[in-house]
Amino acid sequence: MRVRGEPRPRTMLVIGRDLGTLRGVYVSGGVGFLHELLDIAGGDDAFGDIKREATQPSNETMIVRAPQVIVELHPGEQPPVATLQRERAVWNVLASVPAVRSGRVHLLYGGYLLAAGPRIGLAAEALARVLHPDSVK
Repeated sequence: MRVRGEPRPRTMLVIGRDLGTLRGVYVSGGVGFLHELLDIAGGDDAFGDIKREATQPSNETMIVRAPQVIVELHPGEQPPVATLQRERAVWNVLASVPAVRSGRVHLLYGGYLLAAGPRIGLAAEALARVLHPDSVK
């Protein structure tokens, strides 16, 4: 892939949370296709040491893990810009997290992102684009 040799940002891959809040946050762990997808896209899984497909971290744990990039995966259609901005702003309560401080919180939409199917290459490319915006166009 075009990201070989690039720095690998510590990434928290969010696969679920309650809208409008940081309650019910679920992130990818170190097992399963989402973990592997993140690896292929050039990111290091902030929860890769957790030997489960998913885990539900507390806000304190997310602060300690200090991801450099946060990527939320959503199965539906992309909402209007105002909704995107509101949902991204939810993360501002974790202002000490490097991803939040540097504005590297990304919300991606599409069912192909969460399914190990024939469009997995598109999912890897979408992730690579947000992890390595200068290398993947």
